[in-house]
Amino acid sequence: MPCRCTQRWRSALLAFWLIGYCGFASEHAASAEENAPKSAVEQGAVEQQPTPPVGPPAAIEGFRQALFGMTEEQVRQVVRKDFPAAAAKINSAVHPSEKTTVLSATVTDLLPNTGNARVSYIFGYRSKKLIQINIVWTSEGSAASDETVVGTANSLRDYFATQNYKPDSAVANRQIAEDTILVFRANDRQERTVLLVLSGVAAARREEKKGPRPPPLTLELSYILDAAHPDVFRIAKGQF
Repeated sequence: MPCRCTQRWRSALLAFWLIGYCGFASEHAASAEENAPKSAVEQGAVEQQPTPPVGPPAAIEGFRQALFGMTEEQVRQVVRKDFPAAAAKINSAVHPSEKTTVLSATVTDLLPNTGNARVSYIFGYRSKKLIQINIVWTSEGSAASDETVVGTANSLRDYFATQNYKPDSAVANRQIAEDTILVFRANDRQERTVLLVLSGVAAARREEKKGPRPPPLTLELSYILDAAHPDVFRIAKGQF
């Protein structure tokens, strides 16, 4: 059931989000919840086990026309088709620790009226093939922009909740840190993962925080080929 935004949200970090929502549960999520610090987000939270989605099994294969296993050149061609306006401004970088190659582009309104999102395509350290796609929306720091980010999170969560993922793998609306919520996570039958995380501090609470100014709300959606065994650089045993 979709959450209802109320004025109370402006003074308490997304507390409305968990009220009355039928979430999912798993052993992984329960462990995260037990270890997470308690806060206002958890007060009054109600989670229930919904009726499992029906229909064909969901398959997490990539994002739009970009599919896991594609080469960098193949993905560049896909970006030209999927996001022609952004294709000319693709940035390429190497992750400093994981040594993966990352192609990134800024795309406007992936969902209607949601503003800019940063889409990043990540290629494995050894395979040089597409292993992950990250999509990030960041609030400009205003209450209106916060609501847009939260609305995007709600819409995506509700969409993913209707998909027939691997039984008992789906988790929704779980706090995993003081200012971080696992909005949705699930695996398909091939253990590929969709992950949606909301982090940061709402505009109304940022001024209340002591110390360094906290980051604004950020929503990150990831499609991951193999979350348990990522193709990233590791220092071999005995090298140091």
